[in-house]
Amino acid sequence: MFREEMRQELIKAAVERRTVTYGYLMEKFGISRGSSEGDTVVGALGEIDRREYQAGAPGFAAIVVRKDTGYPGGGFFCWDGVPAELRRRKEEGGNPQLSDPERRYIKQEQEKIWSYYLSRYPTHHDLGSFTEDR
Repeated sequence: MFREEMRQELIKAAVERRTVTYGYLMEKFGISRGSSEGDTVVGALGEIDRREYQAGAPGFAAIVVRKDTGYPGGGFFCWDGVPAELRRRKEEGGNPQLSDPERRYIKQEQEKIWSYYLSRYPTHHDLGSFTEDR
């Protein structure tokens, strides 16, 4: 299933302390950016992150970014896990412009992601899967 392959790709990026663009994932997996449901980048990322959170991991949403800004889209700030003072209404999710506090929050989240996955998978030869105990 492409979600497991996407997860593996995101772990590799995290271990290498880099971001991945929505466009790269769209091209690699032959899917659209789309909404939070279905076989889209956003839908798959939401499902992957839910499973990561359930396992005590930080997920990957902060390292999946727009090519033009280098940050996630404004919809990132519509998700439940974002601090209340930064949370956007759904209608504001399409605005890619981020405030300074939003950009700082993303950078903090990226550091958490990179540190967690690098400590968990010091080499990306054994990346694990959803079905393994992690």
